[in-house]
Amino acid sequence: MRTRRVTAAPPPGEEDPMRTLTRSRATLLGAALLAFSTCVAPCSASALTAIHTRRRTILVLPFDLYDYSLDHRAATVLPLHRWVARLAAHISEDLRTDTALTVLEPQSALPALRKVRVNYAHPTSCPQCVLGVARRLGADVAVVGQVHKLSNLITYFDIQVDDARTGRVLHVINMRADGADSNTMWKYIAQDIARRIESVAARAH
Repeated sequence: MRTRRVTAAPPPGEEDPMRTLTRSRATLLGAALLAFSTCVAPCSASALTAIHTRRRTILVLPFDLYDYSLDHRAATVLPLHRWVARLAAHISEDLRTDTALTVLEPQSALPALRKVRVNYAHPTSCPQCVLGVARRLGADVAVVGQVHKLSNLITYFDIQVDDARTGRVLHVINMRADGADSNTMWKYIAQDIARRIESVAARAH
């Protein structure tokens, strides 16, 4: 004997619950297929890597100059002062070739550094001050550097790559340049410093 299934009709004006459930399932399935189809092309391995690897933001702060040389003739002093004033910009320009970094403009720090200079002739002598400037500008990594002119021929570079948010020292760069008295040599020095910085800045966490 066969059993016939009897389904009660919904009251007038109300939709069949089974039909509503079927429509809901179809809507969810369509949304899932749409999400999958839009992710297949753009969500390649490189795109996923880019999503999970956030670009680090770096700020190369203007360098301070300590001049201990005995030659204070304008022809000797002024070129060095001009170059040190532009050093952070030169390094930043070289760093911009590294796609793993977002490089902030060093000039953006000058207004805040002028306030620091009220109490410190050399702002980099107050690490917490310059790192505070870097944080306010949105930097993850800050480069803090000093140039020491020891004599007419010897120039020493003391540079720290710091985590701007925690103050942790990520890397220290100590360089000596002998006879750095021409634009060509200064250009190579800036490029060398940039290469050393980018080797650690992109890996900062």
